[in-house]
Amino acid sequence: MNLFAYGTLMDPEIMAGVSGLRPRSENAALDGYVRKAVRGEVYPAITPRKGARVRGVLYFDLSPEAVERLDRFEGPMYKRTGVLAVIDGSKREAVDAAAYVIAPTHLDRLSGRDWSFEKFLESGKGGFQSAYEGYGKLE
Repeated sequence: MNLFAYGTLMDPEIMAGVSGLRPRSENAALDGYVRKAVRGEVYPAITPRKGARVRGVLYFDLSPEAVERLDRFEGPMYKRTGVLAVIDGSKREAVDAAAYVIAPTHLDRLSGRDWSFEKFLESGKGGFQSAYEGYGKLE
């Protein structure tokens, strides 16, 4: 499976810790979705929105074991959904992938704030790695 990551999993270190892999990756975008911060958290979620675009990372050829770990990490707030990610570059190649989209029952958790990967790396990554309960569900 290919995975479009748009939040904390864009960080190769976090992706390796969660999936158990260091998969090949490319910068990519996902059309028709918007990324917002989750209320009270340092991580985001995406939801469909016409005309929107989310920048992220496309990871290739994840094993079934890695996908199982990712499903446990993301938990019930997110639904693994089939998407078409567009690889950066002149060819603008579209690739079948999955993305973890916020489940409709959790839409009230989205804030109105955009989420910044750069700000996460600067001020949220360390706390996320030491405190996020999802890591405990991987073993």
